[in-house]
Amino acid sequence: MNTPRHICQVAFSALDNFGLRKWYCDAFQLLESSRILFFPPSTTQVQGIKNALSTCGWLVDSQDYFQLEFFKFINPRSKPRPDRKPSDIGYNILGIQVADFDKTVKRLNAMGSAPITDPRGDKGNRRVCVADPEGNIVELFESYPVSFPDVVASRPEINSTVRSIVVSVPDLEKSRNYFSEVLGLSVVEDGVLHDESHEEMWGLPGARSKRLLLRSANFLVELVQYIEPSPRAWPEGYQICDQGIMNIALGYSSTADFDQAFKKAVDGGSRPNGKPVDIGVFKVMYVNDDDGFSVEMLHARRRLWSVSGFNPSYAYVTNEVMIDASPEEVWSVLTDHDTMGDWCLFKAKVVRPGDTDPKGLGTQRKVSALGMKILEEIIEWEPHRRFAYTVRSGGGVKDYRGDLLLSPQDDGTHLRWSMRFRPLIPGGGKPAALLLKKIFASAVQQLKAKVEAAKAV
Repeated sequence: MNTPRHICQVAFSALDNFGLRKWYCDAFQLLESSRILFFPPSTTQVQGIKNALSTCGWLVDSQDYFQLEFFKFINPRSKPRPDRKPSDIGYNILGIQVADFDKTVKRLNAMGSAPITDPRGDKGNRRVCVADPEGNIVELFESYPVSFPDVVASRPEINSTVRSIVVSVPDLEKSRNYFSEVLGLSVVEDGVLHDESHEEMWGLPGARSKRLLLRSANFLVELVQYIEPSPRAWPEGYQICDQGIMNIALGYSSTADFDQAFKKAVDGGSRPNGKPVDIGVFKVMYVNDDDGFSVEMLHARRRLWSVSGFNPSYAYVTNEVMIDASPEEVWSVLTDHDTMGDWCLFKAKVVRPGDTDPKGLGTQRKVSALGMKILEEIIEWEPHRRFAYTVRSGGGVKDYRGDLLLSPQDDGTHLRWSMRFRPLIPGGGKPAALLLKKIFASAVQQLKAKVEAAKAV
């Protein structure tokens, strides 16, 4: 198949799915997407669970066509698995790359979710594990030993990207054949994500195992066959609705891709729970191997991603521009708050200087235009690289956040200005976003003209 494999989802079955979703949202600054009620008979056909009834909500990260999915099954009730170990057969350790390792660890500690051990590795390559509120292990990576050259972040202002899953399997070669030859993931030759020295990070010091690293374009799947301790099989009567990481999903960009991949999977020995279901929003089916691993196959149609949970539920506005100047030159104009009105419809005036930098973190500015008066505050500040701000009052919005990212390029500086918010008036998000898109598209062009004119003098 010409299109590279893409993993588009990791799904959880939770006792409190929206509580667990909030934890991941708060801990890793992921964005809420939509939520839905799934009901029979389609759930029975797709998930293979008789009369399955569940609530479901999603989160999105920095990448395109990816989500974390959180189920709570109303029928049948999920069985708790409080004694689960990372060596037990199943999907076990979720890996998330974070842009600011120290801030993320600090945030986790403040939330009462202290890491299991001290971080490992030198600065720039650190990693550490934490248990989420339902006992699933999450590994934080400052960077990955494997690159993702074909993946461009669609929301680079989001500080976290879900990158990997560790899977305990009973037979490494058998699972290699299934996930690689049947489902189409690629073997990472000489690639290493973990070795036995990492086992203490998730509470298995001295464990011995064999490992194999597979990948899609955007995601790593590490297969592990434990030798010591001996892996426990799925619990008697296990169903994917039981507490834990349920499965991963392979995402396809077209119906033809889905159909071709599904046929290959079935011809290769996968057992689907039924015929693929197409409800217009998406085409989907869960398939299973002989060892009980569930994998979802999904074609979610892009125009309906807001329904299927692949778009944030916020109103979202982005504008980008290339400026023929250095990041320092752009930064100087961009952060001169009192002269913002020279290049933007919105005029600003600093009313409270920042804590250590009079323009930086903690700075409050009054912004006015179109009869609106808004109080904004700088909440993140990395000189010459990025800053973020929020609305403290006014504007008719809530949960507002603006991010300005500067990226040096060979021909100047790339500026991305994104903003997201929820409207106070129901249904007001889309028209407000369209208006702001137009206003700030003009603003970034005027900013470009001002910076380049100053440089030419």
